[in-house]
Amino acid sequence: MGKQNDDFLKIVGISKYFGVVKALEQVSFTVRRGEIHAILGENGAGKSTLVKIIMGENTPDAGEIVLEGMAFKQYSPLYARSRGIQMVHQELAIFENMTVAENIFPWNEFRTKINTVSWRRLNEEAQKRLDLFGLKSIRPDQLMRDLTLDAQQMVEILRCMSANPKVLLLDEPSSGLNEEETAKLMARLKGLRDNGETILYISHRLKEILSISDRVTTLRDGHYISTLVNDENLTENILINNMVGRDLSSSLYSQKKYKSRLEEDILFEVQNLSKRNAIRDVNFAMKKGEVLGFFGLEGSGTDKLSRMMYGLEDKDSGDIFFKGEKITPILPAKMVNHRILYLNNNRKIAGLLLDMPTMDNIAVPILEKISKFSFLNFQKLRQISEKYVKKFSITIPSMKTRPRNLSGGNQQKVMLTICLAAEPELLIVNEPTRGIDVGAKAEIHKLLREISEQGVGIILFSSEMPELMSLADRVIVMKNRRISGELSGGEIAENSIMALAAAETGPKGSATA
Repeated sequence: MGKQNDDFLKIVGISKYFGVVKALEQVSFTVRRGEIHAILGENGAGKSTLVKIIMGENTPDAGEIVLEGMAFKQYSPLYARSRGIQMVHQELAIFENMTVAENIFPWNEFRTKINTVSWRRLNEEAQKRLDLFGLKSIRPDQLMRDLTLDAQQMVEILRCMSANPKVLLLDEPSSGLNEEETAKLMARLKGLRDNGETILYISHRLKEILSISDRVTTLRDGHYISTLVNDENLTENILINNMVGRDLSSSLYSQKKYKSRLEEDILFEVQNLSKRNAIRDVNFAMKKGEVLGFFGLEGSGTDKLSRMMYGLEDKDSGDIFFKGEKITPILPAKMVNHRILYLNNNRKIAGLLLDMPTMDNIAVPILEKISKFSFLNFQKLRQISEKYVKKFSITIPSMKTRPRNLSGGNQQKVMLTICLAAEPELLIVNEPTRGIDVGAKAEIHKLLREISEQGVGIILFSSEMPELMSLADRVIVMKNRRISGELSGGEIAENSIMALAAAETGPKGSATA
């Protein structure tokens, strides 16, 4: 390891809020010069928000970043780069219509005397960088759009490394890489560290963190928990306990009262669902009235699965059955016809028609039900809308109010109304309480429990383990784009879930009903 300096990079009292959501609160710790410093935490802990602040992509509401004794004067990516900071994002940031060489050196440093690009030098230098990783299958003159996802990710990593940064921020850099590519990345990062470069490394893969890091800082629910030296005493269990060791006794979450028995008939079944670079061989089945939870850390494939099972993304292979009948093709319209509804995880982009009246939003999935000879029965629509507004305690001036003008919690309840007005037999909910306050969360949890008791099947995708513990009869955990195990009843506990989601070893389980 290079020469260390405890004051090289200081995170001092950083706080950041997004509306009512507390992303970070009074987070402080130091990063030494010439170390690989891992940042660990479950989904929503604040890891990505913190590195985006260091990169200047987000501005903190309080606190400051201090590099080499000098506080940041502004927060912008341009300023951060001028201070020697580079970042590899969790989501790819590439130029698809440009070559590999142009992506590695986007600022075109290699110019001739007449200020044109020296393509020979550009490609030669790019080839040297590719050779460092042994990437023999990638050519400097290839277009980025013609590369596989994992190859694109390696090129983005090379681009940041080629800038010779003082601080390299890596947010889940191995999420799209295979084992061989990950091993090469680990070896290269250790080499950079040994040459005195400083690396902040975010990963949910505990084996990686234990193999590569010098110290590990854990965040939980936006708060700083600890910074531990990675020595022979540090184990996966210690890291897991730091990640999930919250006290739930005084929170809105109550332990699930598990159903003593479920219906015998299978309601919904997924067989061998797969898509390249998304999910692999997913199989599960659920019964009527069951709440089936899904959990996975970043890159696990849970979000892709939720969209593919509803026909929002194409599959490569696999089948879906509802009450024993094969659904083909898998399309949202087909799902609605089978009374299967989907609650999107992004109400602003895909969940609501923000600038149309709330009543019109509610009408979308039930147009046939409230229409006759192509004429809409407004009185019937109003009755249905007012029934659910009252039932869900939605605070709204009138049924003509646009969802854009409602609070996040009320927007989320309108989305649930849209789904439930169609009287579903199965409801797929993706992050049902994301970005809303505690009171609204409690109300939505109550609603989901009630409709489950009425026999509606619920598939719950949530990044909040306490939410799953409060609502789910079973939890299926995903890791590396496939199911890693299943927990049911009293087995559902945070440490058990995290062991399946992150650790190399953990409880085993099937994924059948």
